[in-house]
Amino acid sequence: MNIKDGLALTAGSLMIGWMLVHAQIETIKAPLPAVDTVVVDTPAVINVKNKTALFIGDSHTANHNNGWQKVLSNKVGFNMINASVLGKTTYWMLEQAVYRLNNKIDYCFVYGGANDMYTKSITAKEAVQNIKGIARICNKLGVKCIVLTGFDPIKCTRTPNPRYATKYAEFQRILLSEYMEGAKVIDTRVVTRTDCWDGLCHMNPAGHRKVAEKVIKDLHFQKI
Repeated sequence: MNIKDGLALTAGSLMIGWMLVHAQIETIKAPLPAVDTVVVDTPAVINVKNKTALFIGDSHTANHNNGWQKVLSNKVGFNMINASVLGKTTYWMLEQAVYRLNNKIDYCFVYGGANDMYTKSITAKEAVQNIKGIARICNKLGVKCIVLTGFDPIKCTRTPNPRYATKYAEFQRILLSEYMEGAKVIDTRVVTRTDCWDGLCHMNPAGHRKVAEKVIKDLHFQKI
């Protein structure tokens, strides 16, 4: 290769190198593509301190000293009215709603159905209709109605009644799938067998705490 050809080859190599460097610089200068910003809505925390809450239920809400309703009220500051009595059905609860609900009550919590499902005379559908009746009364008075499903009967109960667990599960399925006249249904099947004191899953303190915390979480209540 003569000197002239060598110089030409060197000049060509330098030119190609300069073009590659220039292209890289232009790439760096090029604006980055726009990235969509994802905005996640954080539910507002609700302050219910000094609000009045009526609790209508059976034995699962009748532990007046350590029950879930007591734990809940202490944690969020409710003024609690507990109308729960052991052994009662949703027919009795509907009657209580008629006499006890008024426009000075802010929340009505309903935890029922266990006694209905143990008997042969009340169907799951009938029990749900009774709770819907409570919700309709709440609507007329401007009271927020909250319905609890209760524990998981398949996992938590041990009774001589062979139909109880499956019937209770059907009751819960209806609660969670149908329109409940504006009531909010809280799935409180967070209790395990170890949280139960007996075959009907009357809860120990750990179970009551789990239910209270699930209600607080799902309703976005502010703790005091």
